[in-house]
Amino acid sequence: MPPSTVTPTIHSTSVPDRRFSRILREMWRGLISSRYIAYRLVVKDVRAENAKNALGIFWDFVDPMVLGAIFYLLSLIGIVRSGMPEMPFVVFVVYGVLLYETFSESILLTLNVIQRSKNILTHLKVPPEALILSVLFRVLFNSLFRVAIMLAFSLFLSSTAAAAGQSSFSLPGFLGFLLFFPAIILAGLSIGVLLAPFNVIYSDVGRFVKVALIPLRYATPVFYAIPATAENPALQTLLSIVHNCNPVAFLLVNLRSLATAGVMTDIPQTVICVIFFFTVFLIGWVIFHLAIPVLADRA
Repeated sequence: MPPSTVTPTIHSTSVPDRRFSRILREMWRGLISSRYIAYRLVVKDVRAENAKNALGIFWDFVDPMVLGAIFYLLSLIGIVRSGMPEMPFVVFVVYGVLLYETFSESILLTLNVIQRSKNILTHLKVPPEALILSVLFRVLFNSLFRVAIMLAFSLFLSSTAAAAGQSSFSLPGFLGFLLFFPAIILAGLSIGVLLAPFNVIYSDVGRFVKVALIPLRYATPVFYAIPATAENPALQTLLSIVHNCNPVAFLLVNLRSLATAGVMTDIPQTVICVIFFFTVFLIGWVIFHLAIPVLADRA
């Protein structure tokens, strides 16, 4: 009998090419190729929201304008007082509230973007980056109205502030504010992108974030500034610790100070916060990119 021929079995130790460098290239290509898709998604959402509104985007001005008007009237009749020599209390609150609203909107829109885009993900091959860009474009669009209201109050109260030895507007500072403004969006976007895939699996994540944003608003200098001195040293220490552990607070305080006085109160700490949020965003982006194909059917 002829000797049997045995075909050797070769066991390959290679794994699918999911090296990190390839993932980064895919993410970059997805970011570049999905710009128009993201733009169309935003246009579609805005048109759908304003389809039954006769005044259209005018209503986007109403919320921040009413908010600012309320605090202005409260300050006129003496119900609220600033206790802050550097700027009018109305300007302080309007900037604080609208900047924090931009931050929280960036988180919440990103957190639920997979669920909102379920039909698109199941019927079309859309790069995951299109969803991230759509949130970024929408927040930037909404921010146009907030920035306009902040500028309006700064200019409206500039003469009053100058008479009181305060500052509510600085032209070079406001231009710097516009350049630095995306940092507050980056902060919210980084958290939202990181948590969005987990929110598809466990809806408790989204509920927890919504609840956490409420006390965080009061732990951030939105309505009040942390006093330099206080009657209760223990409370002063607690407020300082909370402020120092809250990176959003550094961004908000420095953006507000830059727009109104033309200076940043703590540049090194602000740079550290931006680097921190950018790092969180990159980590979240990688997880988001890899998770979308798996979670599209579960959204």
